Amino acid sequence: MENNWTIEQTKSLFSLAREAKEKDRGLVWAFSTMSEKTGRSINSVRNYYYSQLKMFELVPSLAADLGIELVDSARERFELFDQNEIDELLERVLAGKANGVSVRRVIADMSNGDAKKALRLQNKYRSMILHHREKVTEVMRRIGARGGNYYNPYIKETVVAGSETDNYKKLNDYISSLDEAEVGEFLSIMKKFFA
Repeated sequence: MENNWTIEQTKSLFSLAREAKEKDRGLVWAFSTMSEKTGRSINSVRNYYYSQLKMFELVPSLAADLGIELVDSARERFELFDQNEIDELLERVLAGKANGVSVRRVIADMSNGDAKKALRLQNKYRSMILHHREKVTEVMRRIGARGGNYYNPYIKETVVAGSETDNYKKLNDYISSLDEAEVGEFLSIMKKFFA
């Protein structure tokens, strides 16, 4: 589906947000309803809502011109991770898992019993594993260079310090750090090389 939102869809989304507020429902209800109407993911709807809300807060006349009434809510501002937090999260989880500690336990320790923080950390960890292989691979290499064991989530194995010197293991780690397109390119190069 296209990422382009029509004015009518934008108005409908903000109308649903107002309805959610009036009926004491969370914004997730509005996002879910709009997701079903448009075929977009809930996360896509949420991200669009907050980007538009920020724009409307900066230029209130735009919302008024479109006939959009903003919901006055005591929402928490989206808190971004800085690079140090991402590095610490990845290092602690990957090293902890290598030592037999579950991801959930490491995150629980990092969040000190704060459920919101735990969810935030857990979501960021999953996002990093799924969408940021380069960064995860960089952190694994750094842990290994310091002589530490780490869990490699792409091959689902613990890598013991020093064992990275096995060339087959290195090749496996390298290939597992590639995305699908890069793997295809690598394999076609290898076919030419060994043909």
